[in-house]
Amino acid sequence: MKTTVIGAYPKVGDDAAAQELRRALHRHDRGEIADGDLDAAYDATTRAALKEIEDAGIDVTNDGQIRWDDPLAPFARAWGGVSRGPLERFYDNNTYFRQPVIKGPIRADGLTLVKDFAFARAAVTRAELKGAVCGPLTFATLAEDRHFPSLEKRVLAVADAVAAEIRGLKDAGATLVDVEDPALVALPAHIELAREAYGRIAGAGVAICLVTYFFPPDRILESLASFRVAQIALDVRSRQTTALGRLDAFPKATTIVLGAVDARNTRLETPDEVARLAEGALRLVSPDRLWLAPTTSLEYLPRDVARAKLAALVAGAKSAGGVEA
Repeated sequence: MKTTVIGAYPKVGDDAAAQELRRALHRHDRGEIADGDLDAAYDATTRAALKEIEDAGIDVTNDGQIRWDDPLAPFARAWGGVSRGPLERFYDNNTYFRQPVIKGPIRADGLTLVKDFAFARAAVTRAELKGAVCGPLTFATLAEDRHFPSLEKRVLAVADAVAAEIRGLKDAGATLVDVEDPALVALPAHIELAREAYGRIAGAGVAICLVTYFFPPDRILESLASFRVAQIALDVRSRQTTALGRLDAFPKATTIVLGAVDARNTRLETPDEVARLAEGALRLVSPDRLWLAPTTSLEYLPRDVARAKLAALVAGAKSAGGVEA
């Protein structure tokens, strides 16, 4: 059983040194430091985040997503035909994102995340490194569209752009990429359109983890089980769900990434709580097919709380590791 992270790690830490990125951003906005100085602050914060994730004992990490303003921002900035619009609430959270505005055909060169991935690859010392991209349904349904005549055409165009980014990550050495797509469970009526989009993404030729969170997957769980992906991430903490007792719906080849600590709540789970969730999953899934993770991005938690949640996750995974499936 492995442990992993999802989404962004907190950018600001507990002491003055760990708040340098915030200071650098303010100074950059005032024109007091150059772009290179801001890049150096991003690099230092990324190294610190990756060290904390590795020190917690996490087996598989992403790059910390320190340069991501929100889950859609890197792509809204980089893709042709897209710009960044007003701040909007990110689902039912007290967090916000800048709404992408689609003004023309979407063009992606596949290089948006390659530099960050390469930097993280050089920085990690023990953990495996995975990539991460936005989900096509999430990007398409949260964007303002001034170009495409239908949701279907918009979703499939975004899927093609996401596939290009995944191919770029594959060329940079990624063997696993998270596709963060909470819209799948927020908008279950679009499940068949999403299936077509993921058929295009699967053609990128790298293992995909389809990441869902915030909402229960109950209405579409069996449909998700037939998607052409290597892993499915399920949030079993945020809301009541029957998913934990239905994991046998997934093929034997599919790895389940169980959202076992709540990334939207400062209450600390105990290792025993995490272990009990894992043991429930292990009744239906073999240990080699079960990973444990936070439900979503830890970014909006205090960093000491994020560290403690990762410690509980790792301890719970070790405690449950001997349970027979």
